[in-house]
Amino acid sequence: MKIEYVARKVNLTDPVRELTERKLAKVEKYFNDIIDMRVELGQERHLYAVDIFIKGKDFDIRSTVQNKDLTTAIQEAIDKLEMQARKAKSRLKDNKRHADVIRESPDWSEDVLEPDSVAAGEPVIVTRTAIPVKPMTIDEAAMQLQGSGNDFIVFRNAGSDRVNVLYRRRDNNLGLITPEF
Repeated sequence: MKIEYVARKVNLTDPVRELTERKLAKVEKYFNDIIDMRVELGQERHLYAVDIFIKGKDFDIRSTVQNKDLTTAIQEAIDKLEMQARKAKSRLKDNKRHADVIRESPDWSEDVLEPDSVAAGEPVIVTRTAIPVKPMTIDEAAMQLQGSGNDFIVFRNAGSDRVNVLYRRRDNNLGLITPEF
């Protein structure tokens, strides 16, 4: 585990490094694919500030803490980081589980209009698509849309039990269509 240290107005001693590395080993066990770990230590007036960044393949987590004692600030920052790591790990597992469910869904085909029929003023539907409508929250739908190459996802909103469409806009934000009856 390689940790990059940045110390501003703080004497970075070996015991502080050992404490940080020992505590960060707890967080490291949650992920196999950590790309970068960075610990920034600084002192402003009477407070020590500790910022810890961990960047991975599928996640970025950060923790910032200020305290009068440097070791306490490090421990609190790493505790916060560990809590975030647990949440990120469970989110990644849920996303993978949902992605597996999507892969098992039937093959999607698309409706295509032939150019000749549009030019003649009479569009004809060439193919039809059956899309499975699964119940999920808007956040789950957003995660599935981000993980797929599709521009939209049709789902049944678990909160309102209505069919919704979540789509990717040209500015890379998301739009939500909720039909009114």
